[in-house]
Amino acid sequence: MPAAPLSFGHAALAQRIVAELVASLQPGAGSSTEPALVVGVFGEWGAGKSRLLQTVADALQDRSKGEGEQALTVVVPFNAWRYEREEHLLVPLLRVAQQCLRKAIDDSLGTDIKRHEQLSDQLLLLGDLAQVVYQHGGRDLLQAALTAHGAAVKLPELKPADGKPNPGVWEVLASRRKLRANARRLDTPINQLQSLYYDFLENLKAVTGRNPSALSAHRQRLLRRGASGLTDFVYGLRAGWEWFLTGEVAAAPSVQVNLIFLVDDLDRCLPDKAVEVLEAIKLFLEVEGCAFVLALDEEVIERGIAHRYRDYSLQGKEGMTPITGAEYLEKLVHLPVRLPRPTGAAAREFMAGKWPAWFADPAGQPNDLAVLVAAITPGVPRKLYRMAALLALAESLGEGDARTPNRREWLAIVCALQLFAPALYRFLRLHGAQYLLTLATWRGDALFRDLAGLRQALQAQTRGVDSPVKLHHQLVLQRLPDLCEAVMHNRSGFDLLELLARVGGLHAKAELTVTALGALLVFTEIEVAPEPPATDVAPPSITPAAFEATLPEPKMDVPSAVVEPAPPTDAPQPARLENERALAEAVDSGELELVRVALSREGAALRNKVFPKTLWDLLRAGRLTAQLQDWIAREAPADATQFLLQELRPHLSQAAVYDLLMGFGRPVLQVLKRPPWAHDVRVGDGLTFLAPPLIGDDSLWLDSMQSHGAEQWHIPRGWACASRRLEDLTQGVGIAVGSDEQYGVYAKLQVGGFQQRLRWVPQGKLAMGSPNGHPEERQLRTVSLMRGFWIADTACTLDFWHQATGSASAGGDGRRPVTGVSAEMVEHWLAQLQQRLPGCEVRLPSEAEWEAACRAGTRTLYAFGDEANSLLVNAENDAVVPVASLPPNAWGLYEMHGNVAEICRDWLDANERTSEAWMNPEGLPGAATGLYAVRGGSFRSSFVQARSAAVARITRDERRDDVGFRFIVRAIQAPEAEPA
Repeated sequence: MPAAPLSFGHAALAQRIVAELVASLQPGAGSSTEPALVVGVFGEWGAGKSRLLQTVADALQDRSKGEGEQALTVVVPFNAWRYEREEHLLVPLLRVAQQCLRKAIDDSLGTDIKRHEQLSDQLLLLGDLAQVVYQHGGRDLLQAALTAHGAAVKLPELKPADGKPNPGVWEVLASRRKLRANARRLDTPINQLQSLYYDFLENLKAVTGRNPSALSAHRQRLLRRGASGLTDFVYGLRAGWEWFLTGEVAAAPSVQVNLIFLVDDLDRCLPDKAVEVLEAIKLFLEVEGCAFVLALDEEVIERGIAHRYRDYSLQGKEGMTPITGAEYLEKLVHLPVRLPRPTGAAAREFMAGKWPAWFADPAGQPNDLAVLVAAITPGVPRKLYRMAALLALAESLGEGDARTPNRREWLAIVCALQLFAPALYRFLRLHGAQYLLTLATWRGDALFRDLAGLRQALQAQTRGVDSPVKLHHQLVLQRLPDLCEAVMHNRSGFDLLELLARVGGLHAKAELTVTALGALLVFTEIEVAPEPPATDVAPPSITPAAFEATLPEPKMDVPSAVVEPAPPTDAPQPARLENERALAEAVDSGELELVRVALSREGAALRNKVFPKTLWDLLRAGRLTAQLQDWIAREAPADATQFLLQELRPHLSQAAVYDLLMGFGRPVLQVLKRPPWAHDVRVGDGLTFLAPPLIGDDSLWLDSMQSHGAEQWHIPRGWACASRRLEDLTQGVGIAVGSDEQYGVYAKLQVGGFQQRLRWVPQGKLAMGSPNGHPEERQLRTVSLMRGFWIADTACTLDFWHQATGSASAGGDGRRPVTGVSAEMVEHWLAQLQQRLPGCEVRLPSEAEWEAACRAGTRTLYAFGDEANSLLVNAENDAVVPVASLPPNAWGLYEMHGNVAEICRDWLDANERTSEAWMNPEGLPGAATGLYAVRGGSFRSSFVQARSAAVARITRDERRDDVGFRFIVRAIQAPEAEPA
């Protein structure tokens, strides 16, 4: 199989090597002392030597096809590592050369020779068949036939087989066919070689055809043009006729064989074996018609020479060996070639071209991930390949956590540590990923410039500790300088300080929780969940493809939408921790660094899980309660206690949060932000939460359910509160507000006999756009929504449309979404509805508001991940489905993707889709421009057109049967009083 095209300028180098080899094999081209050319290709392991040799071999094979029958260039690929266990590597080298020569000779024969030999074999086999039949019963049948016709002919008797059974017909034919084939096989002196060195030169010249006694059988085949056996008579007649005409008898043609040895994988051999191969090559240097290309690593040869002369070291004569590795290679290699290391720019371009889905932006240029990988990976082609392969594996193992900021960049950091600093990686995996952030801090503080001073400072700190958990922490810190020093002195070219600089940059860009970093560090993000009920629909799992065939489609790393993370799809489960006691001791110490270390050590176990009740009981019985009481007494300052709560927040069950709120009230709510929709809390016999505003400045207080069953409330939005019905706003219109244990707060808008549920979308930051898609989608931009809002959890239905307007229903399924209405009709309908809701603003969402609700805190292509199918999205279909037929997103909103495209109140043109931060972005209203954005795609759209960032547009009066809408409701705030 031909080698893949070379990169990094190696293709031109391969062409030049081929030209030098061909020139050296011309008659008289070599020197008088060493006619055999030796090319040395130098490079470290993985630098591309093997691919270069394969390209050279392919080019030489192509050149040899036009040489004819009398000149053969035989390429002999020799993998030294494969035969390392042989007593002497010269023997397998010669055997491989013999096999390649046999194949080359057979391939070089003309079709006329092969056709004549095949005809001759068939005639001989026909005679053999007649003889065998005669021996196996044919004689008796023939004798009986002659006797029956009165012929007095006596056929000769068969000779007995000396008691041995006669072989079968096919056995006899096979053995005779084999004998004829062996008669034409190449017979070289290698088969009779008894000594590795005696008469080696003459025997090798015989192999290359420079000795007239060699290749006689092959020359006869060329002379006779395949005539043999029964066709010898034809050859004799032809030769006699030529003698009669010319007076000359044709002589056997001369055959010149060139052997080009491509010796690879010397850097995988033991150093002494690598030198043994080079010693064997020295025997070929005086043989015309031989050439060598050696893939070499100078350090391996240096170690091999040192091993050969190890007695000098044992005798205290270091530096006095007869020859060094460099001197040895200088005497052997005539043409040294060193493969250039790829530059950072070349590595980025290579990755963007090789794996564009991972390392290229929509314009085909290297993206941020390519820049990072090129910076932290040594400039060696094989290491770039392995980095990409391991990154693909790590991505597939985790199935993509949509809540981890810059997840792919962090995975690249972890992959680089595993590949190029394995000892440090194992240490961090054992003791906690938080120490990686510690190393990044040391690098930022320039502590690595004086490792001796750093060791002394750590030792001094260790002498002052007063608890076992702090002592363990200090002992771990003391080990880090030694591990880092070993990595910085490696020979692979890996730059640990550059990696630590990238870690610091990533952490500053989007701070990652230590538990998330710990989960990434151990590549164990896959969780085996119980089989879901038949009614549940889960996204399809991702199966990693073979790396060389294709890499998995990337999970787009779009910045987070609204800052609040999305909850898991199932109720949180208690974690099975490795060491609860160590985590409890770290919390009791009050040292934030120790808590982060303990959490990072349990990162894989804590992923999407909460502290078990046994651990929470330990924490409450320990010093945590006293710390919180002291913190409250000091009016809850922003100190270590607050930061401790923030570190524990992702892993507190709702029952634990209920416990803390009952004990400490509003300060804990402000830190934990659980439930996130609650603006305030009152503590009495139970908890009462202030819900988001809905009607003017009215305060909506919801009574929380008791803590019983709170372990099953979803994090962070889920919280069970009793529903509270407000007084009817106008005749026939009512609102009830409550909260459920899965999606949190809701409002039910009752109009007549039909209701529409609303969900709360909080204020926060949103990253609009996607790296792929149409030009208006590709521009990533961060926007800030300064106010939250309520949004319908489904598209507006036919029933609700007709009930709100008082019009007669057209019949049919009233749960189907409204379609066939223009943006002008929708805005008129919403204005009528707003008149029935005093104190509320009712309108279409802006593009930014719609995308915030759709993404529900995710950054993937869809709200549920990067893959879509008909179980999740009604797209590429023939009809709409009733609302709430498909699974909702993490905030309880149904069919944000597909079914019907939804009208937004504005249209952002290309100038407004900028990368600049923007507060409350809103384009010109559609009523002014006549253009409205439609988002989410419809049942007719492709799955691509149903993504979170996909956008299309319609005109103000355009009506389509696949376009509908959903509306938002927001309290109208009273204007602030003007200052006196």
